[in-house]
Amino acid sequence: MPQLKLGIPKGSLENSTISLFKQAGWIIAPHSRNYFPSVNDPEIRCALVRSQEMAPYVANGTLDLGLTGHDWILETEAEVVEICELVYSKSSD
Repeated sequence: MPQLKLGIPKGSLENSTISLFKQAGWIIAPHSRNYFPSVNDPEIRCALVRSQEMAPYVANGTLDLGLTGHDWILETEAEVVEICELVYSKSSD
């Protein structure tokens, strides 16, 4: 079964992003020793990625989708499709 490869921003937005997905019913559990958190959906595979690397990874197919800032999309000149603007931040916990 193919898995959706989802990029979660590591760092200051990591906890807010995990909380956002929890509100939607997905439980993402980071592991201290690697960058691949588990998720309670067998059709999703997560990776913790630096925000500035997210758009290029989506553009080259390493990830299917990822959450990052519009500024990083512009700065990296990655050819990606922006689905929507999410209003959340590191202080939204």
